[in-house]
Amino acid sequence: MKTGYYFNKSARLEKSFEKYLRDIEPFLIQKYGKEKILLAIERSRSYFSQIIQSMPYFNSTTYDELIITCAKIMVLKKGLKDLGVGVEEFVGLMIEYFRKTRSKIPKAIRNIGGKLFLSKLMRGYLKNVAKKVTKNGWPTDVIDGKRNDDFEMKVCTKDCQMVKFISSVGEEDLIPYCSFFDFVNVESMGYSLKQTTTIDSGVCTFCFNKKGKVYWPEAIKEIIIPA
Repeated sequence: MKTGYYFNKSARLEKSFEKYLRDIEPFLIQKYGKEKILLAIERSRSYFSQIIQSMPYFNSTTYDELIITCAKIMVLKKGLKDLGVGVEEFVGLMIEYFRKTRSKIPKAIRNIGGKLFLSKLMRGYLKNVAKKVTKNGWPTDVIDGKRNDDFEMKVCTKDCQMVKFISSVGEEDLIPYCSFFDFVNVESMGYSLKQTTTIDSGVCTFCFNKKGKVYWPEAIKEIIIPA
C-alpha cells in the first residue's frame, strides 16, 4: 500500500467527485434547502482536494474504487458536519440515498448481479484480488463455504486500511458505521450478508449467502431508515 499515487491523477478524481456531487445534490437540497447544501458542497470540494495525496492505493480496481468512494462520502460528511449534521444523521441520509439510487435499477438486473457475485467464477476472481491486496498491505482472505457452514462465501480482512484511512482524515466517528455501503449493495441485489466480527476485534468478517436476509450491524440498526 502506498499514498501519493493519486497526486498526478487529481483532475480525474475531481471530475468523478463533481459527478457524485451533481447526482446527490437534488436529494440533499430536498432535505436541507438549496442555500445550506450549496455551502456544504463548496466546503466538500476543498476537503476533497486536500485528501487526495493521503488516499491509499492497493493496485486493485475493486479495493481502490472502495477507497475512492469512501473519500467522496467522507468529504461530503465534512461539509455537512460544518453545517451541524451529526454522524448518525449523515449515515441515515447516505443509506436512504443509496437505496434510492439502486432501486432505480430494474430488480431483475440487481438479482442477476447478486447471483454473479456469489458464483464460482466471481469467487475465483475475488481470491486473486485478495492475494494482490494482501501483498499491498490489506490482508484479505476469501473462503468458500463447506457443506455444514452457514455461509457460501466468507471474506475476512485484517488491519483494515479503510478504517485507517477514515482515521487519517479525522472522521473516526464514522468507523462504527463504515460498512453501511456494503450492506446497501447486498440488500439491493437480494442476497444475504452478516458481519460476524466487530471492527474492534481487528478482523472484519463478512459472510454471504444466496438466500436469507441482510443482518445489519447493531450500530447501524439503531439509526437505519426502514426499507
